[in-house]
Amino acid sequence: MTILVEALWLRLHVLLAAFAERATMVDPTLIHSIGSSSNDAFLLRAYVAFRRHADGEEVAITVDVQTDSDQLTVVSDVSTDNGQVIAVGPSTTIPTLGNQLSTKGELDEWLDEFKGFLREVEPTVAMTTSKLL
Repeated sequence: MTILVEALWLRLHVLLAAFAERATMVDPTLIHSIGSSSNDAFLLRAYVAFRRHADGEEVAITVDVQTDSDQLTVVSDVSTDNGQVIAVGPSTTIPTLGNQLSTKGELDEWLDEFKGFLREVEPTVAMTTSKLL
């Protein structure tokens, strides 16, 4: 499972970095950070966050990956630092028992949906970040 999650993070990092590059080209005053973490609740929490200044409001695109004994759940959204969800992204639940190749294939499908989501929310994120204090 760890190899699968690491591979997912690498692919997500590329997508989130490209999104951040486009956002900061449109608005060079934005500060962004890209990262990931894991804990008891999440195998992976990946994000790109935007601010105007170091201690200001934040808008983030997040991807959370959780697992139980027989499935992997991936959810994504765009939200503010106070918890307001701006856009709900694609999600998926993938059985993890059995063939890892089929699990990889289902994650590939989700990544394609996530790419489309990023294209769709780009104007919304630009509008929301323009209002950050």
